[in-house]
Amino acid sequence: MLRFVFKGCRRLPGTQNTTEFPHHFGRISTKRLFLILVVVGFGLRIGYGVVRYRSRLIHLSGQSFVESWDHDALNHVLIAKALLAGKGYIVDDCALPIGKDVPYAGQEALFKAPFYQFFLAGIFAVPGFSFKLFFPLQALLGGLSAGFVGLITWKVFRRLNAAWFAGISAAAHPTLVNSASQPYNENLFFFYAASILVFLFWFQTQQSKWALLCGILAGMCTLTRENGTILLAAMALSIWSTTDIQSEVRCAVVLLTAVAVVAPWTIRNYVQFGVFVPVSSIMGMDFKEGNNVCIASEGLFRPYWAEVPCPSVDRQVRAEIESRVWESRIPAAVLRDRASQRVTAQFILAHPGTYTKLAFRRFWTTLLPYDPRGHQHFYERAVPLLYWVLVFPAGISGMFVGLHRVETERALLGLLILLNLISIAAVLYWSDLRFRLGSDLLLTCFAGWAYAKFFQRHSSLERQHGFDNRLKTLDQAA
Repeated sequence: MLRFVFKGCRRLPGTQNTTEFPHHFGRISTKRLFLILVVVGFGLRIGYGVVRYRSRLIHLSGQSFVESWDHDALNHVLIAKALLAGKGYIVDDCALPIGKDVPYAGQEALFKAPFYQFFLAGIFAVPGFSFKLFFPLQALLGGLSAGFVGLITWKVFRRLNAAWFAGISAAAHPTLVNSASQPYNENLFFFYAASILVFLFWFQTQQSKWALLCGILAGMCTLTRENGTILLAAMALSIWSTTDIQSEVRCAVVLLTAVAVVAPWTIRNYVQFGVFVPVSSIMGMDFKEGNNVCIASEGLFRPYWAEVPCPSVDRQVRAEIESRVWESRIPAAVLRDRASQRVTAQFILAHPGTYTKLAFRRFWTTLLPYDPRGHQHFYERAVPLLYWVLVFPAGISGMFVGLHRVETERALLGLLILLNLISIAAVLYWSDLRFRLGSDLLLTCFAGWAYAKFFQRHSSLERQHGFDNRLKTLDQAA
């Protein structure tokens, strides 16, 4: 795929960057830019993982490796374990230490998008459950994400220093660096970045091969994380805004290809359980966690925090399940999700003002460098704060200034940022900021462009000032 992608790249022309870089940077190739960013991203992830886990990278394996995880990471590994054992797409019901109970043990795992679990099963099938292949491969995928972000920035803004800033920022993103040594599906975010890059190639060339590849990547992104649908929506909206009928028709190839990639999983779910689950059944539970009476009572300017149980709403969900007749083959996760959706819809319809207040709280809280109500150590706050200071002010200002120039490529990045933030405001926010990654990576592109414009203007002013001084000296000499 990388060879295919680089056919769409051109050598970075030296004439465009000679005022911004020393001469030996002027003719760097896109391939070299990409490879350096991949190495930087890979190295940061490997270094952090080695410091964090030390000897466990070598010695932790088998069941002890499985038992070492918690929460979503444990769910991912248990589903992969069941797939390897031939039990199907379920949460493996193996014995776990006290305090590590998981929901839906032994039951269908339709509360998780499937691709990452199959990916893990393929990795663990070779060396067993250990870090040996799993960690370096995920670190490499993180490096690829950084490389793709650098190429996206170059493709959209045509500024080499902007591409460097965006790629290095993506390589150093605290959440992604941290997750590389853990079984979280954020490690497949390179599908997201690769889809955007290929879409830009397609828009420039209008060649069908790029449309097909973009659709495949976007479909795989959706099967990894449900909010991959935001990517497809932004692509469709950005093309629709061009009023170019031919582009709109060709964009349908991207969307139909993505649907074709996802469709086999959707059909499998319907045939097996008689219920329509396109990717996973989790939206209702997310709505319930993000919008309930337990968190609605807090003030408008109190940081949003939904990571606490709400017993009264849980009782309503159980009552909703018990009050209806459900087909026996529907998985428990789907039943709970559908019941949660109905209970939360009733809450929102009965209290629209409260929901609006919760959405506003989610929106402004997710723009903070970290959640002030979280229980992080000093370094867990200091690193995200430093990243936020470098990227967010420049990224947001660069987005608003950059979008004054109406271009489809910039519009796509801006739409993705806005749609990701709107989806968080509408549904749920988590203090680990994983839901914000789709916006964070693209804000680095606008931040790089904003810094490039600033330093270019600063250099121009300095040159003009030096020229004026020389004229003044000549006048005095005369």
